[in-house]
Amino acid sequence: MLNKEEHIIEENIPLFPLGIVVLPGETRFLHIFEERYKNLFADIESAGGFFGIPFIRSGSIDGTGSYVKIEKVLARYPNGELDIAVKGIDIFNTLEYNDEHPERLYPYGNLELLQRDGIVPSRSLVEAFLKYNKLVLKLDLETLPKPGFYLIANSVRLSDLEKYDLVIRGSETALNKTMTNHVNLRTLLALQQNSLQEYYCLN
Repeated sequence: MLNKEEHIIEENIPLFPLGIVVLPGETRFLHIFEERYKNLFADIESAGGFFGIPFIRSGSIDGTGSYVKIEKVLARYPNGELDIAVKGIDIFNTLEYNDEHPERLYPYGNLELLQRDGIVPSRSLVEAFLKYNKLVLKLDLETLPKPGFYLIANSVRLSDLEKYDLVIRGSETALNKTMTNHVNLRTLLALQQNSLQEYYCLN
């Protein structure tokens, strides 16, 4: 179970609301062009590079989001725009959101980090992933670490809404059940696609 006592509170964290969810261990690429977010990255680049991405759902900023770190600056443009790679560190709940500050153009807030990077995949999830990998991914698991929960989640290419639906689950059991359903569905779709391809090849 994910106990509240295990959570960490981070205060005054810069926030960049977006319609994406970055899972722990996942890398995403962002193009920074708005003036306030260019200001944000100027502030955090030399201070560890950590910031929060509250999820925008149906046009509104949700209380759940991704705690990320700048992994690499890929390009800098003469007008101050940036291309960056960020890596997911944790999932958070927003405790306080502020979008007005005398010295900051960007929003910031207090975040409750949920310590989601330590989730252990259930036996059912691992078995489902091994079937999916054999059929679709064909990864050489002998050369990879033991499949962790987020290695599995990041391998099956969930949509951002599917990721959001996953991270709002409140217990390790619920997270594993939801992820197992996603993997099993993708395995079923792959089997159906293979059957269709075989049918058309025979005809």
